[in-house]
Amino acid sequence: MAARGHRKPLRDTVVVITGASTGVGRATARAFAERGASVGLLARDSERLRATREEIEEFGARSVDVAADVADADQVEAAAEKIEADLGPIDG
Repeated sequence: MAARGHRKPLRDTVVVITGASTGVGRATARAFAERGASVGLLARDSERLRATREEIEEFGARSVDVAADVADADQVEAAAEKIEADLGPIDG
């Protein structure tokens, strides 16, 4: 495990954050963006989601926001397809 302050850069990494419009999800999206990851953002509230995207793009991160309910498998699949089309393969 990397020590705090010596975190590995995440360039060329695509992550997806659910619940990205507020709270822990938004903070997690910011943390990945600060480390250079491309970030796919999912949440139900499209306005707050857009605000999160705009905030993390200030770090120079690539991102895409998709309004989706993770309880709906079809919405999740469609979101993953959009994220991969815009950012590249999601890292697992």
